Amino acid sequence: MKVAAIISEYNPFHYGHLYQVNKIRDILGEDTAIVAVMSGNFTQRGEIAIADKTVRAEAAVRAGVNLVLEIPFPFCMSSAEIYAKSGVKIADSIGVVDYLVFGSELGNIDELKRIASNMLSPELSMEIGKIQKEADGREIGYPKASELAYKRLFPNENTDGIFSPNNILALEYIKALMEKNSKIEPLTIKREGAGYTSPLIPESNIQSASAIRETLRKDLNSAMDYIPNSAKEAFLEAEKAGKFPTDERRLDTAVISILRLNSPDRIENIHDTAGGLYNRLYDLSHKTATISQLVNTAETKKFTKSRIRRAIYYSCFGVTSSEVTALPSYTQVLALDGVGRKLLREIGKMTDIPVITKPSDYSGLGEDVISQKELSHRADSVFLLSQSVPSQKRFYLTFTPYVKK
Repeated sequence: MKVAAIISEYNPFHYGHLYQVNKIRDILGEDTAIVAVMSGNFTQRGEIAIADKTVRAEAAVRAGVNLVLEIPFPFCMSSAEIYAKSGVKIADSIGVVDYLVFGSELGNIDELKRIASNMLSPELSMEIGKIQKEADGREIGYPKASELAYKRLFPNENTDGIFSPNNILALEYIKALMEKNSKIEPLTIKREGAGYTSPLIPESNIQSASAIRETLRKDLNSAMDYIPNSAKEAFLEAEKAGKFPTDERRLDTAVISILRLNSPDRIENIHDTAGGLYNRLYDLSHKTATISQLVNTAETKKFTKSRIRRAIYYSCFGVTSSEVTALPSYTQVLALDGVGRKLLREIGKMTDIPVITKPSDYSGLGEDVISQKELSHRADSVFLLSQSVPSQKRFYLTFTPYVKK
């Protein structure tokens, strides 16, 4: 039996995700086991998830994924590089994964490997630094500097579309596998349907996750048409319980209050706040009343909305750069089926990191795991306030992973 891993958010699980699951089995065989290494309650672009991690994991298993493991906070809410390294570390460490599968606009694994190899060159890092120095006060962020540096070093290559969001993640996954000298083979599936930020496309069942989320918050019933029937029940049950969809506006007062109360002289080493970003957030928090207003007002060419959002939540939870760059020291089971249960037994024999099956059972797993788990709990307890009927604070210490019968 082959084992394929998908680094995912499933925010929410939609027909594009179902297409990927089915395509994996078309390519690798019907008996292929699929492990989703899935983001927790915060997403890579600095947003809260549309539904909590247990609901999204259940939906994925109902739709054909065999086992869902968590990328815990803060790694699930990091830059593309750290996010990719975190997912790859978990997939590689559990010891059973043969393939890492991801979507890309390019859809050509050999081309992606070649570009990723180029991006690992020391010369590229030096060129990025040079470009940022040349900016001399002009606003230019790391993603744009990376693209410009690549074009300078490899001027004869056609880079049109290479630095689109999903291609960037694909390249980061491959880079992470190369840096670890992993035995896992990368496999890409060309993306179908809408792009990440595309609006709703008439008469298409594969919509962008962002368009589905926007529709969910306006008209839940019509938005459910874009979620496969196999996954739909998990979300409908969560909606009845007041857990779906979440609404970040319920966190506005708490988040803005924390920023207003913590002047720059009280904040040290918070990740992603360098270059004057925290000073900017602190100043603007006194002129805005919501997270959305703050993000829109603080945005510049240098500070993208994703980075600003990450910086806001890192500041609220006191997340330092050393905590983020340490990468995950554990993962935990969120959902599984019968195949996933068998796979979990194999993982138990092979894994290099703790795979927690009982959320409260981590006290004897070492200081690094304890520290990361407790940071994740703090973030998760605040996330629960975004639900219309918040679960009690200790929910993520007491929940039972979903098991598909």
